[in-house]
Amino acid sequence: MAGLCSGSATAAVLSPSGDQMTLIAAFVVAVTSARAAKKLARWYKRLFEEGRSCSEIKMRSPSFIPVAALHLSLIGALQGYKWTYSGPEGEHHWSKHYPYCGGSFQSPIDIKSELLRFDPTLRPIEVQNYNLSPDEQLTLGNNGHALQISLPSKMHISSLQHRYSAAQLHFHWGSSSQIAGSEHMVNSKQYAAEMHVVHYNSDKYPNISYAVDKSDGLAVLGVLIEVGEFNPTFEQFLRFINGIKYRNQKVQVPGFNIRALLPARLDEYYRYDGSLTTPPCYPSVLWTVFRNTMTVSQKQFNALATALYSSSAQDSATIPLQSNYRKPQLVDSRIVLASFKEGLLAPILVISALGFAFIVSFICCLFKQKRSAADHNESKRVGYTIGDRDEYGSRV
Repeated sequence: MAGLCSGSATAAVLSPSGDQMTLIAAFVVAVTSARAAKKLARWYKRLFEEGRSCSEIKMRSPSFIPVAALHLSLIGALQGYKWTYSGPEGEHHWSKHYPYCGGSFQSPIDIKSELLRFDPTLRPIEVQNYNLSPDEQLTLGNNGHALQISLPSKMHISSLQHRYSAAQLHFHWGSSSQIAGSEHMVNSKQYAAEMHVVHYNSDKYPNISYAVDKSDGLAVLGVLIEVGEFNPTFEQFLRFINGIKYRNQKVQVPGFNIRALLPARLDEYYRYDGSLTTPPCYPSVLWTVFRNTMTVSQKQFNALATALYSSSAQDSATIPLQSNYRKPQLVDSRIVLASFKEGLLAPILVISALGFAFIVSFICCLFKQKRSAADHNESKRVGYTIGDRDEYGSRV
């Protein structure tokens, strides 16, 4: 980012030390609203995209905006800090440079039974134009954080309040030694991998860049993946994976039926309001996580977990791209809606059945005790009737 305005006062602002950045971030949080920061970031981003020079940008800068807000917004929107899933730049440190990552409505979450509420108004998910022709070329890439496939905007979800057009899909996974790598969990169970099909609100916004930070901007379909049967659809892109071994490498692949990557049943899912699971962690996502899983073979999973690197081809050391998942975030006061009833009442029914069994057992125990006491009293009364003999043959 500093290279864009090298030698200017702006360059100095854009290259603070770590301690300075911490102070700046704290100042921004205290003084500047998130809305103002985002508006400023978009304003500067548009100027850069229009090819404005640094002097023009400085002349056009709103004088009432604090320098700290300018710094944070420019960094977040135009370049961003380097981030990883572990180590000194791992997820526990994301919020230092991306404040939303430490905020509310964050994703993923652990979808637990006690959070669920059945919503009869949730319609089956309907997707359009997901079956792509082999003549349509898709871009398969390694962005250093995930395997990603670009998608045409004609693909869309038609069953939501707005039309949400597809932008891309990507995967999160574990490693060859630690298979579990899904981001969402269900009752604390983590799956081998997870696919996210990312859509943006095309009724209101021209592209995903404009939609990404809006409260109604994104809708993501989440698919949990288990290791099991071979999945032929995954071969449509896994066979090209050696062409994207390193960060920023891309290849063209023929279009295929994206619908085949989704579960057969699109009417059973979990729904909640959340965020991007990677920086900048905007809380702008309407999440749909399907109840039913997909499978890949062990060989297919190993290809995903071992073939890619998060480092570039020019780097001296290669860093495997694996375990690229964010840990579950706090649910806070959120409720997870469910489109299905089956299974939701099971915990209640089990508890009720156990309670009923306990009550019945308790009543039976009391009855037996009373009956035993009555029999004992009767035996005492009968045993001492005058004229009867005791155990030694003497009359009582």
